[in-house]
Amino acid sequence: MEINLGHVPPIFAHDVAMSTMTKAKKNKNGKAKKESFTELVFVDAFKKQAIARIALPMSVLEGMPKMIEDNLKKIKQDLKDKEMPKEKEEKTEIKVKNNSYLG
Repeated sequence: MEINLGHVPPIFAHDVAMSTMTKAKKNKNGKAKKESFTELVFVDAFKKQAIARIALPMSVLEGMPKMIEDNLKKIKQDLKDKEMPKEKEEKTEIKVKNNSYLG
């Protein structure tokens, strides 16, 4: 999936808080189906308020450490480089798994 980031305004956050919630539902057999979500709350320190609240399923969280590590390496390299950054069109690729949502 391609996303045009020109349609999504950036919001700057100074801090982030994280919590995890687990939900369970019993199916017809009496067995419990459980799922966990990690909630990220982004905070604007100037306004002293939360600016975004996002719940992520485990399938998304599993891929995030590698994405963050790769991004940090790229940022560190870009900051060391003496050359001015080139203007480029930003496109984001999203990997989506078809998981059911308990709600």
